Amino acid sequence: MIQKNSFYVLSLFAIIFLPSLSISYGDVGTVSVDSFDVNYKIENGVLDTIFLDPDFIELIITMDTTSDGTVEITIPRSLLDAKFDTFDDVFFILVDGFETDYVEIDSTADSRTLVIPFFSGDSVIDIIGTNALNPFSMEPEIPSWIKNNAGWWSNGQIDDTAFIQGIQYLITEGIMNIPQTESGESSENEIPSWIKNNAGWWSNGQIDDTAFIQGIQYMITNGILQI
Repeated sequence: MIQKNSFYVLSLFAIIFLPSLSISYGDVGTVSVDSFDVNYKIENGVLDTIFLDPDFIELIITMDTTSDGTVEITIPRSLLDAKFDTFDDVFFILVDGFETDYVEIDSTADSRTLVIPFFSGDSVIDIIGTNALNPFSMEPEIPSWIKNNAGWWSNGQIDDTAFIQGIQYLITEGIMNIPQTESGESSENEIPSWIKNNAGWWSNGQIDDTAFIQGIQYMITNGILQI
């Protein structure tokens, strides 16, 4: 019975030494991972998900495979990279828990493109680097003029709907950046009084940006504000 390492060596040989070989990809597309576009192509499989685990500095691919094949993936460096000092280092690749060789077919200042072989039935690829984006470490960015809106809302000069719509627009248009927050659902749109109090205190400089952001995140997680 052929061993996994033997298959990977043969696959990599074909990729490197048979560039004219015509490969028909069964699944081609782009997935947004923490606001970065990740392009992929799969031969003999269908991609389910691509997601980043910043704690383990890895990009995880889940897929359904029908026979032996390859995954080609273009990874933005700002999302995941492998470095030794200022030089590119190799990624550590696992396919269903087995260490696997790969070929890097393209490298630019912004991204790296890898081709990774797999066996029929393999379902998870772990691409482990040395540094990764941590979306939860992002500092909130709030334009100072938004304090005017918060003050008007806390004083009753604009109503709840107008304030929510304004904040929603600012977030979706990228004018106001907040840490990644899980959206929830709610059967009511009532805003707790403490959030309005926070808005007034924030507009007057009595509390910092982080405290104001906590109110925005509360409205998102409770379905009051949809993004």
